[in-house]
Amino acid sequence: MRAFTISQLEKATGVGRDTIYYYIREGLLPAGQKASATRSLYGQSHADLLREIGRLKDGGLGLSEIRDRLGARIERAGDSGVDLVARQNEDVRNAILQMAARRFAKQGYERTRIADICEEAGVTAQALYGHFPSKRHLFIACYQVYFEWMSEQAQPAIDATDDLNARLAWRAWASYGIRSFSPDLQALSRVEAVHPESELRGVLRDLFSAILEPTVQELSAERPPGADPGLLDAELVSYAFEGALGNMQMRASWDDTYDKRDVIRNLLVMFMAVRAAYSGRVRLTREWEAVAGLVDRLAASGPRTPEDADG
Repeated sequence: MRAFTISQLEKATGVGRDTIYYYIREGLLPAGQKASATRSLYGQSHADLLREIGRLKDGGLGLSEIRDRLGARIERAGDSGVDLVARQNEDVRNAILQMAARRFAKQGYERTRIADICEEAGVTAQALYGHFPSKRHLFIACYQVYFEWMSEQAQPAIDATDDLNARLAWRAWASYGIRSFSPDLQALSRVEAVHPESELRGVLRDLFSAILEPTVQELSAERPPGADPGLLDAELVSYAFEGALGNMQMRASWDDTYDKRDVIRNLLVMFMAVRAAYSGRVRLTREWEAVAGLVDRLAASGPRTPEDADG
């Protein structure tokens, strides 16, 4: 349900605010929800009732007759339980995000000004910073927007096939789309995601979990009933694919040696190999046993500075 200010309600219905306030006093409309001492919000039910009141008035009914006829609707509208303040806050946040995502994609992070985003979104800087404490917070939040933009394009093709390799190819293509919107965003996101004191770490953890969950589920489903996947963990491997894709994209951006096809091909071949091992079609146990002791020792040890080594 959309939340309207009194000005927006006037514009949506063509009914002046004095008339709206009069209808509220006369019991033809429920009161708006208080957003502050001087500001109320109205829902879609207010707009619908105003249009119905106008239609009934045109049909010759008086206000008392209209109130009697619409009594049940008026009561339901007043008891809807919808938090219009929260809904408007969410609408404002989304409007800021969509505008910022377009600005960042067009101009880049450095050349995008908060003042320009506020002007185009029709909000104050105070309202923007109420949702996003800094420009960096806003920039990182755009990752979700770009992901949604690309999902809208890729998801129909993903849903139309049972071929896991084809599904991953579409997801890799979508990742390229995100990168094209903002080349700096993925790199900055990784910096924030691994920094233990970053305020954005939790946001990015949830975002990457959502992005990678389909791959995790698909890999997990590859395991035959009763089989032990052994050395491979579906979640960690899914993150490995994400990291490999990002690093290959980085390498391909340096010169013309590799292109998008090379990157997606190598990613898919790695995915096929992992699927074969995860499902038990390829056995790695003997090779793992040869290096398992070394891995245990390395995992238990840490780096030393030159001074530590001398000591």
